[in-house]
Amino acid sequence: MVSSMAAKKTTKITSRANQRTAFGVKILNSSHQDIRRLKRAGNIATLHGNKFWNSSFLIMDYLRKNPLKENLRVLEIGCGWGLLGIYCAKKYNADVTGIDADSNVLPFMTLHAEINKVAIEAKKMSFQQLTVNSLKKFDLIIGADICYWDEMTQILNLLIGRAKRAGVDQIIIADPCRQPFTDLVTKTKKKYPGVKLITKRLKKPVAAAGEILLINCQQSAD
Repeated sequence: MVSSMAAKKTTKITSRANQRTAFGVKILNSSHQDIRRLKRAGNIATLHGNKFWNSSFLIMDYLRKNPLKENLRVLEIGCGWGLLGIYCAKKYNADVTGIDADSNVLPFMTLHAEINKVAIEAKKMSFQQLTVNSLKKFDLIIGADICYWDEMTQILNLLIGRAKRAGVDQIIIADPCRQPFTDLVTKTKKKYPGVKLITKRLKKPVAAAGEILLINCQQSAD
Protein backbone atom coordinates (compact mmCIF):
# COMPACT_ATOMS: atom_id res chain seq x y z
CA MET A 1 0.00 0.00 0.00
CA VAL A 2 1.26 3.47 -0.85
CA SER A 3 0.13 6.55 1.05
CA SER A 4 0.23 9.73 -1.02
CA MET A 5 0.65 11.91 2.06
CA ALA A 6 3.60 9.87 3.33
CA ALA A 7 5.67 10.06 0.18
CA LYS A 8 6.89 13.66 0.19
CA LYS A 9 10.56 12.74 0.10
CA THR A 10 10.13 10.79 -3.12
CA THR A 11 7.61 13.06 -4.86
CA LYS A 12 9.17 16.51 -4.51
CA ILE A 13 8.15 18.73 -7.41
CA THR A 14 11.28 20.05 -9.08
CA SER A 15 9.84 21.71 -12.17
CA ARG A 16 6.73 23.71 -13.11
CA ALA A 17 7.18 23.26 -16.85
CA ASN A 18 5.36 20.67 -18.96
CA GLN A 19 2.14 20.58 -16.98
CA ARG A 20 -1.46 21.60 -17.47
CA THR A 21 -4.72 21.97 -15.57
CA ALA A 22 -8.01 20.38 -16.60
CA PHE A 23 -11.24 20.42 -14.59
CA GLY A 24 -9.23 21.98 -11.77
CA VAL A 25 -6.76 19.07 -11.64
CA LYS A 26 -3.05 19.63 -12.25
CA ILE A 27 -1.66 17.08 -14.70
CA LEU A 28 2.01 16.52 -15.48
CA ASN A 29 2.90 15.71 -19.07
CA SER A 30 4.99 12.65 -19.88
CA SER A 31 7.91 14.96 -20.62
CA HIS A 32 7.76 16.58 -17.19
CA GLN A 33 10.99 16.26 -15.23
CA ASP A 34 9.36 14.47 -12.30
CA ILE A 35 7.54 11.97 -14.52
CA ARG A 36 10.82 11.21 -16.26
CA ARG A 37 12.53 10.87 -12.87
CA LEU A 38 10.03 8.23 -11.73
CA LYS A 39 10.54 6.31 -14.96
CA ARG A 40 14.31 6.42 -14.56
CA ALA A 41 13.81 4.98 -11.08
CA GLY A 42 12.31 1.87 -12.66
CA ASN A 43 8.60 2.66 -12.53
CA ILE A 44 7.78 1.43 -16.03
CA ALA A 45 4.13 0.57 -16.58
CA THR A 46 3.34 -2.92 -17.86
CA LEU A 47 -0.48 -2.75 -18.15
CA HIS A 48 -1.16 0.38 -20.22
CA GLY A 49 -0.80 2.73 -17.25
CA ASN A 50 1.99 4.66 -18.90
CA LYS A 51 0.00 7.89 -19.29
CA PHE A 52 -3.28 9.63 -18.57
CA TRP A 53 -6.16 8.25 -20.68
CA ASN A 54 -8.80 10.61 -22.04
CA SER A 55 -11.92 8.70 -20.95
CA SER A 56 -11.30 10.11 -17.47
CA PHE A 57 -12.14 13.53 -18.90
CA LEU A 58 -15.53 12.19 -20.01
CA ILE A 59 -16.37 11.21 -16.43
CA MET A 60 -15.03 14.49 -15.03
CA ASP A 61 -17.28 16.40 -17.42
CA TYR A 62 -20.25 14.24 -16.45
CA LEU A 63 -19.59 14.81 -12.73
CA ARG A 64 -19.16 18.53 -13.30
CA LYS A 65 -22.75 18.59 -14.52
CA ASN A 66 -23.98 15.90 -12.10
CA PRO A 67 -22.02 16.60 -8.89
CA LEU A 68 -21.29 13.93 -6.32
CA LYS A 69 -22.42 14.23 -2.73
CA GLU A 70 -19.68 15.38 -0.39
CA ASN A 71 -17.49 12.89 1.50
CA LEU A 72 -18.35 9.78 -0.51
CA ARG A 73 -16.11 6.74 -0.25
CA VAL A 74 -14.80 6.32 -3.79
CA LEU A 75 -12.85 3.45 -5.34
CA GLU A 76 -11.06 4.10 -8.63
CA ILE A 77 -10.34 0.77 -10.33
CA GLY A 78 -7.49 0.46 -12.81
CA CYS A 79 -6.45 3.87 -11.54
CA GLY A 80 -3.21 4.34 -13.45
CA TRP A 81 -2.12 7.89 -12.67
CA GLY A 82 -5.24 8.28 -10.54
CA LEU A 83 -6.43 11.63 -11.86
CA LEU A 84 -10.11 10.70 -11.86
CA GLY A 85 -9.99 9.77 -8.18
CA ILE A 86 -7.96 12.91 -7.47
CA TYR A 87 -10.69 14.95 -9.16
CA CYS A 88 -13.30 13.40 -6.83
CA ALA A 89 -11.14 14.10 -3.77
CA LYS A 90 -10.42 17.67 -4.80
CA LYS A 91 -13.91 18.70 -5.93
CA TYR A 92 -16.14 16.70 -3.60
CA ASN A 93 -13.92 15.94 -0.61
CA ALA A 94 -14.25 12.23 -1.41
CA ASP A 95 -12.35 9.60 0.55
CA VAL A 96 -10.58 7.94 -2.39
CA THR A 97 -8.77 4.66 -2.83
CA GLY A 98 -7.09 3.83 -6.14
CA ILE A 99 -6.20 0.28 -7.14
CA ASP A 100 -4.14 -0.99 -10.03
CA ALA A 101 -2.70 -4.42 -10.80
CA ASP A 102 0.56 -2.73 -11.83
CA SER A 103 2.45 -1.38 -8.82
CA ASN A 104 4.70 0.65 -11.13
CA VAL A 105 1.93 3.18 -11.80
CA LEU A 106 1.21 3.94 -8.13
CA PRO A 107 4.12 6.37 -7.69
CA PHE A 108 2.63 8.47 -10.51
CA MET A 109 -0.68 8.54 -8.64
CA THR A 110 1.12 9.53 -5.46
CA LEU A 111 2.94 12.31 -7.28
CA HIS A 112 -0.26 13.74 -8.75
CA ALA A 113 -2.10 13.47 -5.44
CA GLU A 114 0.60 15.54 -3.78
CA ILE A 115 0.71 18.31 -6.36
CA ASN A 116 -3.09 18.51 -6.16
CA LYS A 117 -2.94 18.63 -2.36
CA VAL A 118 -5.21 15.65 -1.69
CA ALA A 119 -4.80 12.37 0.17
CA ILE A 120 -5.29 9.19 -1.85
CA GLU A 121 -4.77 5.63 -0.69
CA ALA A 122 -3.07 3.61 -3.42
CA LYS A 123 -3.04 -0.18 -3.50
CA LYS A 124 -1.66 -2.83 -5.82
CA MET A 125 -4.69 -5.01 -6.45
CA SER A 126 -6.43 -6.71 -9.36
CA PHE A 127 -10.17 -6.52 -10.02
CA GLN A 128 -10.49 -10.20 -9.11
CA GLN A 129 -9.06 -9.49 -5.64
CA LEU A 130 -11.89 -7.11 -4.79
CA THR A 131 -14.13 -9.24 -2.61
CA VAL A 132 -17.65 -8.45 -1.45
CA ASN A 133 -16.28 -7.62 2.02
CA SER A 134 -13.65 -5.23 0.67
CA LEU A 135 -16.22 -3.50 -1.55
CA LYS A 136 -18.51 -2.81 1.42
CA LYS A 137 -16.23 0.12 2.28
CA PHE A 138 -17.23 2.10 -0.83
CA ASP A 139 -20.21 4.11 -2.04
CA LEU A 140 -19.02 4.66 -5.61
CA ILE A 141 -16.77 2.78 -8.03
CA ILE A 142 -15.27 4.63 -10.99
CA GLY A 143 -13.06 3.52 -13.85
CA ALA A 144 -11.91 4.88 -17.21
CA ASP A 145 -10.35 3.00 -20.12
CA ILE A 146 -10.32 -0.26 -18.17
CA CYS A 147 -12.17 -2.60 -20.55
CA TYR A 148 -9.61 -3.07 -23.32
CA TRP A 149 -9.16 -6.87 -23.44
CA ASP A 150 -11.87 -9.43 -24.24
CA GLU A 151 -11.47 -11.14 -20.88
CA MET A 152 -12.11 -7.84 -19.09
CA THR A 153 -15.79 -8.03 -20.07
CA GLN A 154 -16.49 -10.99 -17.80
CA ILE A 155 -14.07 -9.83 -15.09
CA LEU A 156 -15.89 -6.51 -14.81
CA ASN A 157 -19.30 -8.16 -15.09
CA LEU A 158 -18.48 -10.32 -12.07
CA LEU A 159 -17.07 -7.31 -10.20
CA ILE A 160 -20.32 -5.41 -10.77
CA GLY A 161 -22.22 -8.35 -9.27
CA ARG A 162 -20.00 -8.36 -6.18
CA ALA A 163 -20.36 -4.58 -5.83
CA LYS A 164 -24.14 -4.90 -5.94
CA ARG A 165 -24.07 -7.54 -3.21
CA ALA A 166 -21.72 -5.37 -1.16
CA GLY A 167 -24.13 -2.45 -1.16
CA VAL A 168 -22.15 -0.10 -3.41
CA ASP A 169 -24.53 2.63 -4.59
CA GLN A 170 -23.22 3.38 -8.06
CA ILE A 171 -20.65 2.36 -10.67
CA ILE A 172 -19.40 4.68 -13.43
CA ILE A 173 -17.20 3.33 -16.24
CA ALA A 174 -16.11 5.25 -19.36
CA ASP A 175 -14.54 3.93 -22.54
CA PRO A 176 -13.96 5.03 -26.16
CA CYS A 177 -16.32 2.21 -27.19
CA ARG A 178 -13.98 -0.74 -27.62
CA GLN A 179 -15.77 -4.01 -28.33
CA PRO A 180 -15.13 -5.51 -24.84
CA PHE A 181 -16.80 -2.44 -23.29
CA THR A 182 -19.75 -2.69 -25.69
CA ASP A 183 -20.12 -6.33 -24.67
CA LEU A 184 -20.05 -5.30 -21.00
CA VAL A 185 -22.82 -2.77 -21.62
CA THR A 186 -24.96 -5.45 -23.26
CA LYS A 187 -24.44 -7.85 -20.34
CA THR A 188 -25.24 -5.28 -17.66
CA LYS A 189 -28.35 -4.03 -19.42
CA LYS A 190 -29.70 -7.57 -19.61
CA LYS A 191 -28.76 -8.48 -16.05
CA TYR A 192 -29.43 -5.37 -13.95
CA PRO A 193 -32.03 -2.62 -13.67
CA GLY A 194 -30.79 0.92 -13.20
CA VAL A 195 -28.35 0.87 -16.14
CA LYS A 196 -27.86 3.92 -18.37
CA LEU A 197 -25.49 4.62 -21.23
CA ILE A 198 -24.44 8.17 -22.09
CA THR A 199 -22.61 9.11 -25.27
CA LYS A 200 -20.24 12.02 -24.74
CA ARG A 201 -17.90 14.06 -26.91
CA LEU A 202 -15.48 16.76 -25.76
CA LYS A 203 -13.47 19.34 -27.66
CA LYS A 204 -11.73 20.74 -24.58
CA PRO A 205 -9.47 20.25 -22.67
CA VAL A 206 -8.73 17.55 -25.24
CA ALA A 207 -10.66 15.99 -28.08
CA ALA A 208 -12.28 12.91 -26.53
CA ALA A 209 -15.28 10.77 -27.36
CA GLY A 210 -16.84 7.67 -25.91
CA GLU A 211 -19.57 6.30 -23.70
CA ILE A 212 -20.22 6.32 -19.97
CA LEU A 213 -21.87 3.32 -18.35
CA LEU A 214 -23.88 4.30 -15.28
CA ILE A 215 -25.08 1.53 -12.98
CA ASN A 216 -27.36 2.26 -10.04
CA CYS A 217 -26.57 -0.83 -8.01
CA GLN A 218 -29.38 -0.36 -5.51
CA GLN A 219 -32.22 0.02 -7.99
CA SER A 220 -34.53 -2.97 -7.87
CA ALA A 221 -36.32 -4.55 -10.78
CA ASP A 222 -39.96 -3.47 -11.16
